[in-house]
Amino acid sequence: MDSVKKKVISAGGVLFWRNNNNILICIVKRKGRNVWVLPRGRVEENENMEETVIREVREETGISPKIIRKIGVINYTYYSPYEKVVYNKEVHFYLLKIYKQFKFVPNSEIQDMKWVSIHDAIKMLSYDKEKEIVLKAVKYITK
Repeated sequence: MDSVKKKVISAGGVLFWRNNNNILICIVKRKGRNVWVLPRGRVEENENMEETVIREVREETGISPKIIRKIGVINYTYYSPYEKVVYNKEVHFYLLKIYKQFKFVPNSEIQDMKWVSIHDAIKMLSYDKEKEIVLKAVKYITK
């Protein structure tokens, strides 16, 4: 029997802030999964990518960021055995900046959040395509 295929579009961000001369990147750990990722989520009806990334980052981290620019798009496929669906996922990533630090409070989606150096973000992120997005973002951050 063939699996059902569904396309999912999400928006996410490389959220950064400057602490003196250090540039720190926000990574989050999803509840119940041992993976570190960039904050992101699905586009809702009547919402554009920019609105989605601001809303999702706010929901997951408590931070309202400022969009600097679009970085790129990643695509991947995953299978949900629970739903018996193959998802073709497209995630649009933006470079996001904050101007002051906030206290993170764990929520229904995210159990932990860290501000880490670019080097540590590359080491800790669970997915290679997200590491590539961070490396692309760095070119725009350091200017």
